[in-house]
Amino acid sequence: MFRIMMLPDAENFLNVVQHSRGQVLLHLPDKTFCDLKRDNTARQMLRAMRPSQEGLCISLSDARDVPAFLDYMIGSARQGQ
Repeated sequence: MFRIMMLPDAENFLNVVQHSRGQVLLHLPDKTFCDLKRDNTARQMLRAMRPSQEGLCISLSDARDVPAFLDYMIGSARQGQ
């Protein structure tokens, strides 16, 4: 599971999601999940919101997607400096 604390470029994040091989599951506060690759409403919400103090929690179903998400998170951290 990844915890994303800032989302400075939602479109870049969603591009990483779209190009992932497996599911990208967003963990919701009610302990349910939604697949960001298939749930258009969830993608629209990410475009409009900023992560709260708890951040966004996501899980990946395919381990081969991990490097792309790590690259995104490292790039986001550099932008926030």
